[in-house]
Amino acid sequence: MNSIPVKQPSIEFDPNNPKKYLYMAIGFAALFMAYVGVITPGIPFTGFLIIAAWAFGKSSEKWHNYLYTHSIFGPFLHNWETERVFPRKARYLMMLSMWFSSTIVWITTKSIVFTGAVVLIMILAILWTNRYPEAPSINTM
Repeated sequence: MNSIPVKQPSIEFDPNNPKKYLYMAIGFAALFMAYVGVITPGIPFTGFLIIAAWAFGKSSEKWHNYLYTHSIFGPFLHNWETERVFPRKARYLMMLSMWFSSTIVWITTKSIVFTGAVVLIMILAILWTNRYPEAPSINTM
């Protein structure tokens, strides 16, 4: 088998570039929230995933590549980057999890003000996602 060793970038502290570490911290925090959002209803993973890709794009080629080759996150990010596509399935799952979460908020808090604020934020997120197409455009020649 003919394999070529791939040189991994070394992780060294560079005191002259503190922005890199700030972007990496943002990327890891957003990636953590994206993973939580995949398994927890009410926390949409898509926004956090886009933030993580942006932050790692500015700080770590290794982690940026990890996101784009990930089995779950990769296709979504590729569609997002190339055509600004927000898939229909992701929209429906997001709205279903938001409905479920707002119901839990209402049951647990019984606060109409707090539940209303949560629902308002969720409506804004839904409106934001509806600005983007559902499927990649088909190029016909």
